[in-house]
Amino acid sequence: MVLISLTVALMTAAAWLRIPLGPVPISLQTLFVLLSGVTLGPRLGPAAMGTYLVLGLIGLPVFTSGGGPGYLLSPTFGYLLGFPLASFVTGLTVGEQDHGEDIGRARLALALVAGTAVIYMAGIPWLFFNLMLVQGKTLGPGSLLMLGMIPFLPGDLIKIVLAFLLAAPLRRTMRARKA
Repeated sequence: MVLISLTVALMTAAAWLRIPLGPVPISLQTLFVLLSGVTLGPRLGPAAMGTYLVLGLIGLPVFTSGGGPGYLLSPTFGYLLGFPLASFVTGLTVGEQDHGEDIGRARLALALVAGTAVIYMAGIPWLFFNLMLVQGKTLGPGSLLMLGMIPFLPGDLIKIVLAFLLAAPLRRTMRARKA
């Protein structure tokens, strides 16, 4: 419970450290989504992300622009929906081994890239349907990618590198706390 609460608190702080960029802001959230999967695993990581979503949907201002059920109509909500699944995929790819074990660089890199890809796979379709159905706008695939993915790739690469560098020390720390 403590780890889930801490993860939710970090996600909330990361949401409020944002740079507005069209309908989808830049934030540090994806860093903590990836780290939740790597450190908490494929069960507790998604539980933390699910808790974060529920808190936001019931009205606590944990998302980048606040919270509440109206957020379901936000163009960014698909990315948020991708957080639990991304945490699951990241945790599953890393594996259930002891938290102190070295993961292997290639496996860790694959897990982090896969988790990031899952966020885009959930976010971009939601963004498309939101813009089309809620806002009445029509965008081609290139424009959609320019709004919802391309500008974020350099920052996501930096967040992947940060998660890569933080993964082993965080897992060792968690192992030491369990002992």
